Amino acid sequence: MHFPKSNVDRFLQNCKGECKMTIKNDLILWDDGVNCLCLLSIPSEQQYKYIDGLPCITFGVSYENAKFKGYDTFTLFDRFYNNILNELKSTYDSLNGTFRICDIGADTDGYIEFVVKNGIASIKGQLGASFSSHSLKFEFQADQTLIGRLI
Repeated sequence: MHFPKSNVDRFLQNCKGECKMTIKNDLILWDDGVNCLCLLSIPSEQQYKYIDGLPCITFGVSYENAKFKGYDTFTLFDRFYNNILNELKSTYDSLNGTFRICDIGADTDGYIEFVVKNGIASIKGQLGASFSSHSLKFEFQADQTLIGRLI
């Protein structure tokens, strides 16, 4: 695997030598009392293993506001995860930039997009498949501390 050591130590949990992982601990990315966005670990039996020998990470994403609540499971292959980590670090260092986390699973087209301009983050996303009768789109603003929680 080619994950930076600090991110491996902080977020990832190896699952008995298999090529699947989840985040180590649940992580509240943002909760201002109006919008709450979290990344969640999931049990080993729910982690995806699409292709033998191709590492991937599977994690839950939840979003909640006063009227709606949604959850989706995202899976990223190793090469996409590494690209996102590089984009995330660049965005955090400059407090400007864009990166997008997209679920690569066949069952959904969920995503979370982070656009940061001068330290203000605009976050929008979709949990669940746009082609299903149940999906949730959301959008809110936060500050750069949200991005820092991912590093």
